[in-house]
Amino acid sequence: MNAKQYIREIIQRSCLPPGERKRLRRDLESDIEAALERGERIEQVIERMGEPDKIAEELFENYTNSSERPFREYKSKRTLFGLPLVHIIRSNYAAAVPLMRVAGARGISIGGRYGRVPLGSLPVATGIFAFGPKAKGIISIGNLSAGIISIGNISAGVFSLGNISAGIFTIGNIALAVLVSLGNIVAGALSAGNIALGYGAIGNVALGEYAIGNVVYGVSTFKISNLYSQLEAARQFIKGLGAPAPIRAFFGLADRIVMALRDPGSALPYKIAFVLVLIAAIWAIYAATNRLLRQKDKTDER
Repeated sequence: MNAKQYIREIIQRSCLPPGERKRLRRDLESDIEAALERGERIEQVIERMGEPDKIAEELFENYTNSSERPFREYKSKRTLFGLPLVHIIRSNYAAAVPLMRVAGARGISIGGRYGRVPLGSLPVATGIFAFGPKAKGIISIGNLSAGIISIGNISAGVFSLGNISAGIFTIGNIALAVLVSLGNIVAGALSAGNIALGYGAIGNVALGEYAIGNVVYGVSTFKISNLYSQLEAARQFIKGLGAPAPIRAFFGLADRIVMALRDPGSALPYKIAFVLVLIAAIWAIYAATNRLLRQKDKTDER
């Protein structure tokens, strides 16, 4: 860990308001720079000052007069590739948290001193499996998430699912992908959505080299005004395309999905199975994270 990383860890875990964080950064940078000029190595400085989380805990307690941390955390001791196997961070809304002043005037303070913890004040859950408001890992789940498999409100990863998502394979309200992108407003080599932009595009408004939709722009296009009456014509268009195999496969998959929607009964068992698996996965993740956090709390009490 270098000086920059050390300072960032302390500040991030302190959960102090922006003004206090700026002052803390200046003080830490000044103290560490002075120590390095005296000939100390950064490893010696860290050993003398202590672990970032311990320093941050003391700073928060001194500022709020409360030992109740604004987040609950579990980090497994086992690691892989230098990362903990599991790292979980959950907001602790019972804690008294310094609240950033939203607005103010002379003699008036809007917002008060305590409130819910700001997202930017929480540390990042980092691990092979990372779960938290901010998460980064191989598999990451969080409001802000990044990883190989990433799920979150704003997410980035190889496989990314979120309100706003970016990656190689993405699903989202606004989705950007290198290969396949699905959602409302999407862009990717192969894209399907309300507004779709890609080499192969399917959507209400579709722009691409090969495009199928209500409003289409491209080289090889098929305009649809009534999907059901034009379904067979659309199939013939797809079959007759002199397009690369991925384009034909993508359009063929879209045709199968349309058929499933056209005859919902035929796909009902698959829909029920999908919903059940999704519910089971959400419940398992929630139950597992709660159990690990409870175990951590019991260990801390001993």
